[in-house]
Amino acid sequence: MVKTNKRWCDGFSGEVQDASPLKVENTQEYQDVIAMARFKLGTSINFLKGPFNQLAESLESLWLSEGSQVPHFASKFVDCWSADDYATFCEQVKLWALDHDADPFDELRRRVRELLLCDKKSFQLLTITKLLDKSKDNERVLFDQQANVQQLCNEIGEKDDQVFIDHDGFKQSTSQFGRLKGLVQAMRQHSNYLATQRLVRRRLVNVNLTEQAKIISKPVQASKKSEQSKKRKSKDHDDELEL
Repeated sequence: MVKTNKRWCDGFSGEVQDASPLKVENTQEYQDVIAMARFKLGTSINFLKGPFNQLAESLESLWLSEGSQVPHFASKFVDCWSADDYATFCEQVKLWALDHDADPFDELRRRVRELLLCDKKSFQLLTITKLLDKSKDNERVLFDQQANVQQLCNEIGEKDDQVFIDHDGFKQSTSQFGRLKGLVQAMRQHSNYLATQRLVRRRLVNVNLTEQAKIISKPVQASKKSEQSKKRKSKDHDDELEL
């Protein structure tokens, strides 16, 4: 289709016609961006699958190696666990550690880190799947969200212990499980953002998963008030015995 230019040229009895600009979808740049996005996402899937499967198998072996059945909650993201689920997980870690001559607290720290890593990689795979599924209906998604694709690939290329989230509100939790669950919820929110929204310039929070695992798995120490209460009850009990 052409656009008519009403200007007349000297020596020519016709009208000058200007070609309409090309649609972005018909440009070489567009095609290159789409092809590169598909390549990056496909390569990322292959890069993530192996480590993710190893982490998932490690979690299952926590029960299978002890001759127990893997509980249903173990296949879910940690932010879908209940407090009882986490207590069951901690107890299983303790049993595994005692049977393998390992320190229960060191083992819990290692296992919590693996939980976080497993969910991190799972969310990254989920983000890739969402982007590719959306592009089947409209490949323009990969062009419009090319910054998201690049950000995702940058995060996948980071060291395992590094995770990027939009905020650190999880640090306000008053319980260890609350902190763990809040961190995984923040991972989920970031994954949804990359899959559904166009990336804008903003500062992301960089969290070290090894450090968070240490905090989450740190043994809970009784408060002074609680200890005094226990001593008072013990003294009262002694008095009763003396009577």
